[in-house]
Amino acid sequence: MRLGEDYDKAEYEQFDDYLEMVIQIGYITLFAGAFPLAAPLSLVCNVLELYSDIFKLSRITRRPVVHRIVDIGVWSLLVKGIVLLSVFTNLYIFCFTSEQLMTYVPSLFEVTPLSAEAASKAGSDHIHNIAAGAGTTVTTIMISLEHIILILVAAIWILVPGISSSVQNELARRQYVKFIEAHGEAVNSGGISAMNFEADPLERTIH
Repeated sequence: MRLGEDYDKAEYEQFDDYLEMVIQIGYITLFAGAFPLAAPLSLVCNVLELYSDIFKLSRITRRPVVHRIVDIGVWSLLVKGIVLLSVFTNLYIFCFTSEQLMTYVPSLFEVTPLSAEAASKAGSDHIHNIAAGAGTTVTTIMISLEHIILILVAAIWILVPGISSSVQNELARRQYVKFIEAHGEAVNSGGISAMNFEADPLERTIH
């Protein structure tokens, strides 16, 4: 492709792609209890999106300029916020609005049959309500599960690194090789010690 042809194309805007992915993550995680099939369906959609983005980047928009970055910035905070919020929304669905908790502890709920006319409007032949005196128990179950899940989320964030040790070692090795190539003579002559090598955070990225 000639440079002039690429320049005449529209400039690639990554904001829309990031926004699309964050919204998708929100729908999948915030309402997973209400629609569990959202995750596999989104996987299929993302495969199609992959090929459409390839076509867009190669045929429609100008080739994007490469920038070295440590992370995805504020988008990472948004995703973490959605993950934390999804703990509360899914537990509320699990304990109150759906019949999932009733399946495990039916004694905490009471079922009220509906008439044929009401059932046709509601889409179900019954409704379930928390049994008298069981509201505190259901709330306690929800709060207990919420604390357990938040502890697991915090443990995962602390114990699982953003970049695996093998990748970190490989990136450090490549940067060290560049350091030796740039200062090889000085290192061999003793003017610069290899111990002076310090990894640049921006170099510890995959691009």
